[in-house]
Amino acid sequence: MKIGFKSDIHLDFWIGYTQKRSDIEKFALEILKPQECDVLILAGDIGHYNFQNVWLIEFLAKFSKVFVTYGNHDLYLINEKAFEKYKTSFNRLKEFENLLNNIENVYFFDGNIVEIGGVKFLGIAGWYDLSLGLKYGYSLEFMRKAWEETMNDSRLIYPKIDPVNLSFLHKEKLRLNIEKADIVFTHVPPVYIECHNDIIIDSFYTFYGYDLLKDNIKYWIFGHCHKPMDFYEEMIRFISSPLGYPHVRTGEFEIKYLNLEGI
Repeated sequence: MKIGFKSDIHLDFWIGYTQKRSDIEKFALEILKPQECDVLILAGDIGHYNFQNVWLIEFLAKFSKVFVTYGNHDLYLINEKAFEKYKTSFNRLKEFENLLNNIENVYFFDGNIVEIGGVKFLGIAGWYDLSLGLKYGYSLEFMRKAWEETMNDSRLIYPKIDPVNLSFLHKEKLRLNIEKADIVFTHVPPVYIECHNDIIIDSFYTFYGYDLLKDNIKYWIFGHCHKPMDFYEEMIRFISSPLGYPHVRTGEFEIKYLNLEGI
């Protein structure tokens, strides 16, 4: 089985507010360079405009089945026009999900499992829980204030979220199916990583999910941090292939692929 994966495409940073499908297809072919494969996983932060995101996914679905979950940027209402249209970030997300459900070969994930070729895939956004900062002795009050001052999530997601509570809800959804899954994908990783080499900032890029690392899981694909990673934790291979922003090149071009046998 050939599996592709990509995260943090941030489409509109690359192509602007274009309303031409041809611009999106050109971007896909020149930057992502899709190949025929069995499954392509998109682990969140696709872009700020649903119509662009859907057009990109629709094009990628010509090459393979596409498994999609969302990231924090996929909830953003970045201007008054978006706020007037959606009112809440979760209305925007619901529209995105509904549009994807109308595309053949595309599957939206929010804690559900899909089996392809005998391999069970489980996906959800996941959410950071500030726990890394707590581990290093910072108070929850301090961490919440730092989040308010640092993350656009505190300003561009409506109504305002509580990251701790939202992370708990995502973990509970994962817990329902985690023991059935062979491959898990989330936007936010469930183990502590060094993304910015800053304990405070890194606390907004991970959640405590070590209790979810079950023996049945072989791969955990993630995003959010724009540095490509490939490491093992509890015999699970954690791997990411973010694209990131064009003006800050810490990610990598092209979709990455795994060729799996006997999973």
